Amino acid sequence: MPRTAPPARTASSLMSECIYYLPRLMFLNSRYAPQTHWGDIATVLRDFPEDSSAVGSPKFWEEWQSRWIAHGDLYSRLARTSSTRAGRTRAERGAAVSYHWAEFMDFGDRQRKLRLRSLVREHFLRSLADGELRYTEGELAAGEHSGCRVPYWLFLPPSAGPGAKPVPCVILSNGLDSMTEVEVLALAEPYLERGIAALLFDGPGQGIHVGQVPLRIAMESVVAGLVDRLRQDPRIAHDRLAFFGISFGGYFTLRIAQRLGPLFTCLVNLSGGPRVAPFDGLPRRLKDDFRFVFACGEPVDMQARFDALEIDPAVPPGAAVLSVHGGRDDIFPVAGLEELDRAWGGKHRLVVHENEAHICPNLVNLWSTETADWVSDQLRPA
Repeated sequence: MPRTAPPARTASSLMSECIYYLPRLMFLNSRYAPQTHWGDIATVLRDFPEDSSAVGSPKFWEEWQSRWIAHGDLYSRLARTSSTRAGRTRAERGAAVSYHWAEFMDFGDRQRKLRLRSLVREHFLRSLADGELRYTEGELAAGEHSGCRVPYWLFLPPSAGPGAKPVPCVILSNGLDSMTEVEVLALAEPYLERGIAALLFDGPGQGIHVGQVPLRIAMESVVAGLVDRLRQDPRIAHDRLAFFGISFGGYFTLRIAQRLGPLFTCLVNLSGGPRVAPFDGLPRRLKDDFRFVFACGEPVDMQARFDALEIDPAVPPGAAVLSVHGGRDDIFPVAGLEELDRAWGGKHRLVVHENEAHICPNLVNLWSTETADWVSDQLRPA
């Protein structure tokens, strides 16, 4: 038999450099959301140039981006040439997630980031053409002179068929660098599996709007509009609504619990907190992330912005809140959440995973199951 060359390998040192990001790349074993496979990561990291292998360097992220773009292009070509609808759907999802990983840590070139985010949406929407996932879409005005429209998607569980009783619904919110089509849809799937509809949206400064308009801190004005839409939908049991936010979306959960709590049966805060860590102590790329999202990259006094975010624990929530947090979270320190937990008493349940960092990345499958079960229990009919 002819001899073949040994396969190219990914240096163990590079894999160690990327270990923090691997749980984020793999995230959840999703059915509908675009998903990264181990082979995708190995292909992108294979034969990575040694002079670009330091994750903290700009050269690493330039190489990282170009490789994920090339991988997305590969999936895009496959989507065009596949002879089956199932093949096209899987390839479209592969393209969407590859373009997302190309842009998710890019804060230097706004137009490039926006172009890649548009590609994520384009390929994801094509993946929905197989009709397996039932949904309706719409948009509403963001208000407050932002000039931006808020797109939303209402995904329905199989139990919400013609003639069925109205089903409960959870509204899910993005963090700073996540995308509705990727991470947030993956987080919605456990609710769909439990017969709960899921409403996903891009508020000002979120998802497709990142870098185009500053992040809306008073996101409760958008959420109130979404609740109004749900109340007009006969398929939804509008007296059984929940809210879920991850990372900065978790911060929104705490704000919404205080300001809109009575609209919801329960709310989940995943790694948000009442205050952000001091800006100067954050890692450089995270500083870039906050600047890009909060001020579209313009120079501003970020510590003053952080100070204005602080939530007063003395204001109680209007519904039950579950918070899941990492003991080593360096963005929202756990001490602030522990203080809030003492102040909110029986209205708040705090679960801390001591050895986990922000969003407890190694336990995503665990906490996504536990929080979805808790919400499902809370939303059961009286």
